[in-house]
Order: sequence, then structure tokens, then C-alpha cells
Amino acid sequence: MEFVRQVERAVEAKCTERFWQAANIVCHKKTSDSNVVALLERLTHDMSVLEKDDIRDELKLEISTALRDGGMPPGLIQPLTKVFVVMSMNDIELVYAKREDSIALYLRCVSLAGLWKLRGIIVSGLLLQVLREAVKQLIQYRPLIRLVVRAEDFNTCLYCLNSAKGKPELV
Repeated sequence: MEFVRQVERAVEAKCTERFWQAANIVCHKKTSDSNVVALLERLTHDMSVLEKDDIRDELKLEISTALRDGGMPPGLIQPLTKVFVVMSMNDIELVYAKREDSIALYLRCVSLAGLWKLRGIIVSGLLLQVLREAVKQLIQYRPLIRLVVRAEDFNTCLYCLNSAKGKPELV
């Protein structure tokens, strides 16, 4: 049984390494003169759903190309592209990945709107869905994938928002 757990730890460590590698690749694509930044800036304008879909498709192409050029294994490019497109479109960045009791991904919201968007994609299940696809490609034998959010940290961020009157407002 201990051997199985050691194998699981090694696979989780490899998974964590791949997430971190992908995060670094995507981060390098988000330089001020890149197409990725230009596409994300276009998302801030008022646009139709179809226009947003076009931008999403362009982001997928940019990020998948970057992951491929960055040496990501072919089977991981599509699921990791989905993860980073969803996060990028919602002002969220993967800032650190490490193996703790399992796989820990640390996310940062780029803006206050990003914090609200993060809440929305957690509640809707979208974040879990795209992460599940990526993890299943990385760890093919593990059937249980859960998204665990440290409620205290997340709620502290939400509860500390100030209302227009300058008083803390519970959300």
C-alpha cells in the first residue's frame, strides 16, 4: 500500500510541475505587446456573445500554440488551454502550484471584478470542470477530483469589500 501511495505522490508532483510549467508559459505570453494581452483588453469593451466567442477562439489558438512551443506534451495542450483561457478571460492567474496533501493551485485575481468572476466560476462548476479535464489527462487512473477552496481566505476577501459608505459590507 505504501508503494501505491509513493507512486501517487510522484504522479501528483508531476501534475503539479506541468501546471506550473503551463502557468509560466502563459505568463510569458502576457507581455504588454502580445496578442494575448490585446485580446484580453478587447474583452473589457462592451460586445456581443458572438464577439466574445471569437476572442475566446483566438485566445485558445494563442495559448495552445504557446504551450506547444513551450514543450508541453501534446495530450495536455487542449485541457490546459481550456484552463488558462477560462482563467485569463476571468482576470485570474495561476501564481503557484505545489504538491501538498494533494495538488495545490494558488490563484490570484487580477482585479476586484476577477474576484467576483472567480466566485461565479466556482459556484457554476466551470472551474472544477476545466481543472478536472486537465487533471484527468495528467493523472489518468485517479477517479476522484474535487475542488477545495479555502473558504476562510476566499470569504475574507469578499467580506472586506467596502460599500460606497465606506463600511464593510457582507456579501
